[in-house]
Amino acid sequence: MSRPSSPSFSDIGLPDGHAFPELVYHHPTGSIVAHTRPRESRLPSYRLSIRTASESRYRVVGDFPPTISIASFAVCQTRPLLYFVTFSWSDRDGQVGGDWDALYRFTLDTRKSEVVARRGELIPPDHYHTAWLTRLHSTADDGSRVFCTAALRIGEGPIDYCLCELSVAERKLATITKLEAVFA
Repeated sequence: MSRPSSPSFSDIGLPDGHAFPELVYHHPTGSIVAHTRPRESRLPSYRLSIRTASESRYRVVGDFPPTISIASFAVCQTRPLLYFVTFSWSDRDGQVGGDWDALYRFTLDTRKSEVVARRGELIPPDHYHTAWLTRLHSTADDGSRVFCTAALRIGEGPIDYCLCELSVAERKLATITKLEAVFA
């Protein structure tokens, strides 16, 4: 007797050609969040998909072109909020490169998303001139603050990578600590 075949990712609503999901469960809404990446692509093109535990199919969060990739995300443990960071990627003459695009807030119960901040809209900590987000780690219980890794720069000088607290309403970053050997 043969075993029935497993459904494909596209059969359950995950992006076609994607694999290797990272799953997070949001208990207050019963939501399952899947972070997937393409099996074969020069550009990252990571995606988020969501479903409730009672649903059988996922729905992709956002309608992004292949050049936009969802780099990381964090869910608020007590409120129906999911934050995610996107990067814009390009392939120029065989060289793949990416830049920070935006921070989004997605409401798990209504499934609506909005841009919190784009390039140039974050307020860096004192003495830094520019800031962009590289990774989300967690949120405050009320969802008003996001804890993240941020790249901070003075003029054209070297980039400092810091663990930061971002006030979502103000778009203002506060340094918690400088991170050493980030890419070691």
